[in-house]
Amino acid sequence: MLLRTAERYAASFDTLFVVMKKDDGDVARLVEPLQPTIVIAQDADQGMGRSLAAGIKAAASHPFVFIALADMPFTRPSTLEQLLELAAPGCIVRPLYKGTPGHPVGFAQEFFGALTQLEGDQGAREVIRRHSRSLVQLWTDDPGVVRDVDRPS
Repeated sequence: MLLRTAERYAASFDTLFVVMKKDDGDVARLVEPLQPTIVIAQDADQGMGRSLAAGIKAAASHPFVFIALADMPFTRPSTLEQLLELAAPGCIVRPLYKGTPGHPVGFAQEFFGALTQLEGDQGAREVIRRHSRSLVQLWTDDPGVVRDVDRPS
């Protein structure tokens, strides 16, 4: 699943970061052919927020990052291209399918500081809420932005 998701994103994005727990070496070897930057979230056991923070810190030199979930390999390449076109300084970019927020969610560098402060099981939802005026939403007919392998339909 991770490999399929990573392949999808590697085909659309110039740089791929894969955030993993320190004991995920076998999983890291699966994605090696894609030449991603592997980020080990040393404190991943403290929740998703710490994994997100580790990934953002590793990508700090980039002007914009998209956060994707490994269990969501169904997003269409054309949707990823549309999201990339919306990426701009000062923006948070998020797809919507039938009014439901999806992934990947993109953040301009201005929001990296807030993202690196995430803790526990806190995802980026609170950062989006606090900066809702910066939110650019892509209404899409792509169900892949909300579909994950845990909830396939």
